[in-house]
Amino acid sequence: MGTASEGTELDRQIRDYLDAFNSGDAERVAYYWTEDAVSCPPVGDEVRGRAALREFYRQLFASTSPRLSDYTYESRFSEGSVVVRESWTVTLTPPGQEPQSHRGRSLWAGRRESDGVWRAFWALGRMDT
Repeated sequence: MGTASEGTELDRQIRDYLDAFNSGDAERVAYYWTEDAVSCPPVGDEVRGRAALREFYRQLFASTSPRLSDYTYESRFSEGSVVVRESWTVTLTPPGQEPQSHRGRSLWAGRRESDGVWRAFWALGRMDT
């Protein structure tokens, strides 16, 4: 179990990540991934590394204007590491199409880096619908 300050800081950073995601800011979203991160997103192929994740999000934001809502999470801390289980709704709006909403879940592992930021180094996501 993490300290209260770890939980508070993680919560603040998750809120900033969600704000960055919902505003289409790929640079700020990538900031919350480690340089050697591996992500298995709910759609598409595995993505490796912060630079590749930045490009993945740029393309995602440009092609579907995604928005996350109904976000909830729980976390478990252990000696500078955290595991987070999330649930969310993502609304995708490809150009010229009606918005489509999907429920999903993710599990990610992260570590607190030397600058004090919690960053994901491994993530697995799926859509329920």
